[in-house]
Amino acid sequence: MSIIKVEPPVNTRITQLAFLDRFTDDEAVDIDLASIENTREAALLRRYLQKVNAATYIDLTRSDLAEDLQKLVNFGILAQERVNVILSAPIQEHEIFKG
Repeated sequence: MSIIKVEPPVNTRITQLAFLDRFTDDEAVDIDLASIENTREAALLRRYLQKVNAATYIDLTRSDLAEDLQKLVNFGILAQERVNVILSAPIQEHEIFKG
């Protein structure tokens, strides 16, 4: 009889603060400044920020999160490499959503 090892599920849910902390201060300021303009892009940024603020937690594997971060790349606010780091950096114990 062989023993089957079952891996525990990988938790991909982090707190809002942990998600926001994955951005540098300069990136956060750039997002904020870009969001106050009177353009469609600024409105999309405000919508993105509203979704982050309304979230109970941030699931790093959600496709809509990746799409929203891709918009930041398209708007010239973030580099693609930073999006990859934000979404794939190892989740630290203090980042885990425990709700």
